[in-house]
Amino acid sequence: MGRSIYEDPGSKSCLAVAAEWLDSCLNDHEKCGMQADTEKPLPSRVIDVGDDNTPPKLITTGGKLGIWIALSYCWGGDSVFIHNDSTVADLKAGIPLEKYPRTLRDAITITRALGLKYIWIDALCIKQDSREDWAAEAAKMREVYSGAIVTVSAANSPSTQSGIFSPRKLGLSKVWFDWKSEEKSGKVYLRSGSELWDHSLQTSALQTRGWTLQEGLLAPRTLSFGQQQMMWECPEHQADEGGRITQPTQEYRSKGFIQQMLRVGRQEVAKPEPTLLERLHIRTPKAEEWWKSLAIESPYDRWWEIVEQYMTRFLTKDFDVLPALSGLARAFEPVLKDGYLAGHWRKDFIPSLMWSRTPRYPADNSSRFVPTIPSEYLAPSWSWASIIGNLSAMSTTWKTRDALATSALKVAEIIDVHTVTKGDDPFGQVVSGELKMRGRFFPIKILPPVWSLGNQFPEEPSDLPNLSSFERKVYNEARLVDTDIYERYQNHKSHPDQSYGAFEIIRWKADPGSGLPGSDFLMLESTGKENEYRRIGTVRVRKNPQPDQEAVGPDTYEGLILENKAYEEVENSKVKKKTITIV
Repeated sequence: MGRSIYEDPGSKSCLAVAAEWLDSCLNDHEKCGMQADTEKPLPSRVIDVGDDNTPPKLITTGGKLGIWIALSYCWGGDSVFIHNDSTVADLKAGIPLEKYPRTLRDAITITRALGLKYIWIDALCIKQDSREDWAAEAAKMREVYSGAIVTVSAANSPSTQSGIFSPRKLGLSKVWFDWKSEEKSGKVYLRSGSELWDHSLQTSALQTRGWTLQEGLLAPRTLSFGQQQMMWECPEHQADEGGRITQPTQEYRSKGFIQQMLRVGRQEVAKPEPTLLERLHIRTPKAEEWWKSLAIESPYDRWWEIVEQYMTRFLTKDFDVLPALSGLARAFEPVLKDGYLAGHWRKDFIPSLMWSRTPRYPADNSSRFVPTIPSEYLAPSWSWASIIGNLSAMSTTWKTRDALATSALKVAEIIDVHTVTKGDDPFGQVVSGELKMRGRFFPIKILPPVWSLGNQFPEEPSDLPNLSSFERKVYNEARLVDTDIYERYQNHKSHPDQSYGAFEIIRWKADPGSGLPGSDFLMLESTGKENEYRRIGTVRVRKNPQPDQEAVGPDTYEGLILENKAYEEVENSKVKKKTITIV
């Protein structure tokens, strides 16, 4: 049986429910025991929330121990109430709570109601006019959110001025039935299905922002305030304010895996030095694949599920694309025991190379695509983080990984791959990266013009040179396939006498999707340096069964016949292997 939802989410009665959830988690949940209310080193700065007689103050902690709440919210473009040179003195002296923006004010009220002293708010605890301080503190995001006793999620607040405590228009349900028992009787009212948490959560403003993904996933506990209800999530329990016990409909959101991974990571750091026998490889400790008890075949699979979700989100500053994921990458690293490469992992590199991000389309259909290009360098062109786009089906990377062992005839050789980060954080912003490979390189004579607002649907020129079947296949995709057009638009940089090519990554006996033989290629353009290229798309060629023209239609028939000819051309080609560098 459910319970009533409070009309005012900021009322003492409503916040008492949140306090009850937290108390129960800390004292009764076995799975949450490792994250109990033990004191930990506080973040570099926190807000001491004070009380009714003492205003909140910014304090520098010096690494002392304490318990804190973290806030996950949307800035919404408000850049006034922040920590910078002109505000730091007032923040440290204490600013009356009523002068705080509503969302931050409500978060402080929640902290006080839960009986806690400190809250971490990024706008106030990171110096916003210092790139150095920002980079140093961004590298600590994993510790901030995973160490917080609970993260308050302002799920229904599009800006700092919106507030967390949005009034609810409830009213009695028009649907009810009589309830009778030996003890009592009365009416039971049915709640509208539109109040189901997962629906409102997935469409909330907070779920569209890039930074908030890792903030929610790293948190051992999340207290979310939505449009209709308050929601609690921890590894052992998920419930809404109305009393409904729930489960996340999106697997990547499950706290069980992330929190177990964080625990394992901490154990790896604290692990003693290997014994002599282990160093001599006479006795190797058996790796514990604990994730399989959670029905996860590989931690890489969960990483790519998270990245796929992350791709759909927006960032105010596009160069935050890797920093906004760095806390999660840092959490995965000790479990994967792998090198991080601008959103990819070294041991899972080949399976993840054939990403293909869908474009962002304007809501008003004013143009074919949103005409946005990165404001500055984001990542090497071989990384999914190099462009601004929508999702790529990264969650199916496991199929390629599994098929490489059984169905791949040839795989390009990786000679070297590395990135250079902007600062000391190996998971943060990158300034360069190179992928050196050896494999079959197919020169391409010509490609269509790069997409622009002035030439959105280019016609094929009448003086197009004679193209081989494979070149024609590549040309058609570069002119007609949105994902390739959009990626090239964002990554293209012209230079005199520019050349193009298709680099074969994998030749399949049976590809993991269709089961057909064929090859996967990266589409490349020259950079002007010898044997150096930039990725501008992908192309796949398969040997299809002989199509029935009447069944598939003339256009599809023509395309399948062309692809089969392209396959035969690639299969029988005597093109030599070439060593190239992709930047």
